Parts: sequence; C-alpha cells; structure tokens
Amino acid sequence: MSATNKEPKVSLREATYSQLKDLILNGQLRPSERLSENNLAKRFGVSRTPLREALMKLEEEGLVVGQRNLGYTVTDLDITGFCNLLVVREALDVCAAKLACEKATDEDLARLRDVIEQMAVLKVSDNRTPSDAAQNLQLGLHIHRVIAEATKNDALVRATDQIYQQLRLALWLEVLWVDLEHTDFDEHKAIADAILARDPEEAAKAASAHVQSSLKNMSKLERIWHHRRAVGSG
Repeated sequence: MSATNKEPKVSLREATYSQLKDLILNGQLRPSERLSENNLAKRFGVSRTPLREALMKLEEEGLVVGQRNLGYTVTDLDITGFCNLLVVREALDVCAAKLACEKATDEDLARLRDVIEQMAVLKVSDNRTPSDAAQNLQLGLHIHRVIAEATKNDALVRATDQIYQQLRLALWLEVLWVDLEHTDFDEHKAIADAILARDPEEAAKAASAHVQSSLKNMSKLERIWHHRRAVGSG
C-alpha cells in the first residue's frame, strides 16, 4: 500500500526532472539564467517539492548551479574550463587503461565485454531519440567506471569520478549535438580490445585518442552553443 502511494511522487519528480533537463539542453533556458522556482512550478504544474528534487539532481549532473539564498541558475558552458578538465581526464584515463591491463580480473573483463555489447546494440539502432542519447552517455560513463574499478586503485576511481562529474554538461551536449554517428563506440571498443588483450601500450594509445577526439569536439560544441544562444536571445 505504501509503495503504491509513493509511485505518483516518484513519477512526478522524474517527469519534472526530464522536462527541466530538456529545456536546458535544448537552449530554451539560457546559460547563467536564474531559475525562478515559483515560475517553474507553475509552468510544470507541480509543487515546489518535486521541482527542488529535480533541481538537486540536475545540480549533481552539472546542468544547474545552486547558491545559498540565491537559488539555482543554469550552468554556463565554459569551454576553456572543460578543455582543462579533459587534459586531466586524459592523464587519468591513460593511467587507468594501462593499470587495467595488469590488474583486471576475469570478472572485470567480462563486465567490459558486456558494456561493449550493449554499446554495439545501441549503435545499430535506427532510433536517435533523447532516450538513446541518454543511454549512450550512461554507457560511455559506465565503461570508464568499469575500467577504473579494474585497476583496483580506489584513489584513481575517486579522481576519475570527480573529473567526469565536472564534465557532465560538456559530455551531455557532445552526445546530443556533436557525436551524431556514435563515433565514440569505435573509440571505446579500441580501449576495451586493448585491455582485453592486456596490451598496455595500445590501451594507453586508444585512451589518449578518445580524449583527443573530445577536445576536438569542444570547438564544434562552442560554435553550436553560441549559435543557440544567439537564436534564443533573438
């Protein structure tokens, strides 16, 4: 009985979260725009509770920023900052790939194969919906977590988690706006294949190439972002 009573609340929270996220990623809510909880609650026809839960979740994903006594604002796209984070990410990913070749157990390698299989299924799908983009991103994040955990180095896992959390907005937009052909699948597969073969040199090379691809995408992302801002303010 109690579980049934909770379902509408969870459903409402998720619906509010999805609607608000779409407004941000589609550029209808502009970077650095202050978010009025009252206006958003009326817009979505919800109370403040599911709205605040949605905002908290979006803050965890790096799409909004909350400030005490000031409320929430949409995160601005700091390309220079993201590129700096990608430089650090490259060092971490290369280190993780090399260590995974040495430390990964058979169970770790099985997990790695499973993620690649899921990515392959998504790649051949004819659907290109927001849901597909979300799944593509989640799998991309998950495979890096699997690789990091395979190193058996807790400090590396924590550092990787922190960097990827700060990169969340850029990664979302890269998947939605730039990587329209799932080219990241080939890059992830190259990393996985090298780890499965326990070849640290190839694993490091593939991990580095993957991040370099994201760095190149940042300039494309910046152009698209500025265009959307100009259209939105016009």
